[in-house]
Amino acid sequence: MKAVLLGGSGFIGTHVAAALKAAGYSVWNCDPRPPRQPADLDGHLSADAVHADAAQLEELLGGQPVVYHLAWRWLPAESNRYMAPSIEHNVVGALRVLEACVKAGTRRFVYFSSGGTIYGPAQGLPIAETHPTEPLNAHAISKLMVEKYVALFGRLYGLDYVTLRPGNPFGPYQNPNGGQGVIAAFLARAAAGQPLEVWGDGETVRDFFYVGDLARAAVLAAETERSRTIYNIGSGQGRTLLNIIAAIEGMLGRKLEVRWRPGRATDVPANVLDVRKAHQDLGWMPQVSFEDGLQLTWESLSDPDSAVRGEYE
Repeated sequence: MKAVLLGGSGFIGTHVAAALKAAGYSVWNCDPRPPRQPADLDGHLSADAVHADAAQLEELLGGQPVVYHLAWRWLPAESNRYMAPSIEHNVVGALRVLEACVKAGTRRFVYFSSGGTIYGPAQGLPIAETHPTEPLNAHAISKLMVEKYVALFGRLYGLDYVTLRPGNPFGPYQNPNGGQGVIAAFLARAAAGQPLEVWGDGETVRDFFYVGDLARAAVLAAETERSRTIYNIGSGQGRTLLNIIAAIEGMLGRKLEVRWRPGRATDVPANVLDVRKAHQDLGWMPQVSFEDGLQLTWESLSDPDSAVRGEYE
């Protein structure tokens, strides 16, 4: 079994690679960045995942692998400043990959969308996959555009695909300075004795869950008999930023200083995902509690390698 990860050197990709390797897959990474865990890979193409030479990409896709598309440029907070480049890089790049997958006879295409952003303001909680999609930023619009193209390739060319819509995963290897991943940022600041920065009043609700559970869902997405469908992946529970701060303070046994910032127009008030479809079809449910995931993430600040590798062995 062969798996190709487009964008496998990032936070989520590193965990997906480790989970796939533990499940018996031969794992190949296509990413301009060096892999964080080379031992979990059988090969690494040092090229931009979505602008790779067509011949190189088609060669990489030989052997009818499962292809995971995680490659993305620009975060939600900055995406509105780079709308045209995002279309050119992310959307057009994904189209090139889809064309190569059809030509190579890819066994399955697993696309990582964004359950945390594409729905927009919630009409009710939790949010099911059938909820209207009214995204509030260019990042989410581009994610949704690629979803639609993936489905189109399924209809036109018979592409076998599964789309995952994750909530807010957290865990080892998340960049605390990357502008995305509030738990990683909070923990890093707490470790450095710096004040936490909170945008808004701290009452924003999100679906935080441990990244290892997302990696398990990624493996199940490759192996399920279900095809051409979409799954929310999250905890199914909402937590405010104030809840997160209280949990970190409880874990560390000390109070933390907070620096308050103005709220942002691109942040929806609440996002909690309905994950019953993934449970029914994939047999998937989150297994790592929020508190255990928080402890694992804290421990990874001093030893990130063991926190990732040991989890899937």
